[in-house]
Amino acid sequence: MDSLKKGLITVSVIAGLLAIALSFILGRGIDREEIHRAQLEMQELRASRDSIETVVAMKDSMQSVLSARVKDLNSETDRLRREVQVLEEERAENQLTVRNIRKKEDLQNRLAETFPEMAESDWGVTEVYNEEFDVGIEYLLVPLWFSETFIIDHQNSESYKQQVSRFTEIDSLHQQVSVLKDSLFTLEREKAEAYQIGYQEAFTKYEDINAKYINLLEQPPSIDLGIPRWGVIGASIGAGVLVGSQIK
Repeated sequence: MDSLKKGLITVSVIAGLLAIALSFILGRGIDREEIHRAQLEMQELRASRDSIETVVAMKDSMQSVLSARVKDLNSETDRLRREVQVLEEERAENQLTVRNIRKKEDLQNRLAETFPEMAESDWGVTEVYNEEFDVGIEYLLVPLWFSETFIIDHQNSESYKQQVSRFTEIDSLHQQVSVLKDSLFTLEREKAEAYQIGYQEAFTKYEDINAKYINLLEQPPSIDLGIPRWGVIGASIGAGVLVGSQIK
């Protein structure tokens, strides 16, 4: 981007100087040294333009590679989000399955599967009579210190819930940042293209002025150009101003 800006400024300044120089050409003879200088200057600017175009092409290629990589990463991110959604649906479904267990034996088997370390210890089920409601209620019998497992699992569950909540917020912010980066990337690319187009237009106008300048240098003073001297001067200065406007 800086190269394009510098290129535009350079071309416009030189074009302006040429426009001023044209006002002194009609009374001069053939100036081989000045012709050589103008031609050399044109060659240097062509080389500068070609270099800028090469850099721009390389950056365009890099942007294409990065865009493809971003697309792949976004696809992978979307896949992981879908997996998280599936896991959450499975969790809710498993919870409902446990809630729907009605047989004591099935519940005991599920408990033993969930806590295999408990299944290897002395545990069981006993019935305790409730006088107030005149009903017997079955209670789980486990070693006291096995309660550590339930406490730790509950703490982990609460911590995981909080982590999932934070990760959800992070993912939401990440998506917003990604959208903003895409917008900035697009604006930067459009700005670079605008500078490139502006530089090419400025270079084309300068090339035309340079050719006219060299042609006037090669013209003998006695040759009548067919137009008033101030007409040539005004047109040349106008062209220089037009080239300078490309920097905006």
